[in-house]
Amino acid sequence: MKTTLCLLLAASLLFGSCREREIEVYDVSRVSLNIAKGEFRPNTYPESYEFNAYFLGVGSGDYELEIPVRLTGLIDYENDREYRVRVNEEYSQAATQGVEYSLDERQIFHKGLYEDTFRVTIHIARLNETDNYKLRVELVPNENFAAGMERYQYVDISFVKNVNTPPAFWENTSKLSKYTYYPAKCVKFLEVSGITDPEWEDAGTSLLLDYWIELCIDWFEQNEVIDPQTGNRIYFDE
Repeated sequence: MKTTLCLLLAASLLFGSCREREIEVYDVSRVSLNIAKGEFRPNTYPESYEFNAYFLGVGSGDYELEIPVRLTGLIDYENDREYRVRVNEEYSQAATQGVEYSLDERQIFHKGLYEDTFRVTIHIARLNETDNYKLRVELVPNENFAAGMERYQYVDISFVKNVNTPPAFWENTSKLSKYTYYPAKCVKFLEVSGITDPEWEDAGTSLLLDYWIELCIDWFEQNEVIDPQTGNRIYFDE
């Protein structure tokens, strides 16, 4: 049985209205999955995932991403169904399964749902401070789910663990921007302050900012940190 449906939808009940240019004819007996991202539902899903591990908070261990997957076709209210995912090595870089990340290639789309999720775990402690990491995770058709829309069969995850360039809050905060930037300074400041937003603003809490700066100044005076480029010692307030 065929019916006129949205490009990315199995039934209007599930996905709401769509633009006329997104209308196509779909066979609702053909069951497939799509990763929900970008224009799938504007302002709801990210197009891709990006993060800097230094802004996850002090002492962050494993970082888990829940990737939403949507059903095209009729909902099965009786049975869980297995589906498959994998990392496309050709479009990925620097990360190795079981080292920098973990992903179970066998996933379950649970009964009665039109949207489920699968988990990608990033092992923060195992990331180095030089590589730029990227994973392209894609759906793999199997006996339960045919291939869905090409654009929604994969999602990119990019991440780093470094502050080699000054984050926005450092450059936009007058009391910090007057100091010469070194990644080591930023790392200590993030540890002391607990800031997790690279766009953080002082917002009038200058006394707290002053306190954090003083703690950093004291720490660098008591601990010798050497600039690997010049061999000179780094002081926070210089």
